[in-house]
Amino acid sequence: MTTDTAAWVRANAWTQAMRKTYAEVPGFYTACACENGTSGWCQIGQCGDCPRGEPLRGAETVIVSRRHRGAPALFAEPYAHPSDISATGPKFERVALVWLADRVCAWTCPHSCHHVGHLTRDQLDLLDLVES
Repeated sequence: MTTDTAAWVRANAWTQAMRKTYAEVPGFYTACACENGTSGWCQIGQCGDCPRGEPLRGAETVIVSRRHRGAPALFAEPYAHPSDISATGPKFERVALVWLADRVCAWTCPHSCHHVGHLTRDQLDLLDLVES
């Protein structure tokens, strides 16, 4: 989408709350999950508490319900596959999510504690089994 088209969408299709968020924190709408940096846990030296050594896939947006005054639309049954939409781990959501069709964007904590040289012995044994 061009810059002019994006500006038109913000001016004509977005809600006032969305425009306010964009004015205050534009990255909420423009930043990609893969651009997120080191987790807060790793930043304070508590790497053992960081759950993001594996990619956290992010949905692009949520479909809202007019009937329920802007609350997320829900499917009758949860997705058949887990949808990682929070740092607490995989969930089988009923929320109507929108995913990018041409790519999967995901965030992985880039801190060095997540690299193979820093894995525990049990994790290295598992990797050895996979490689053989």
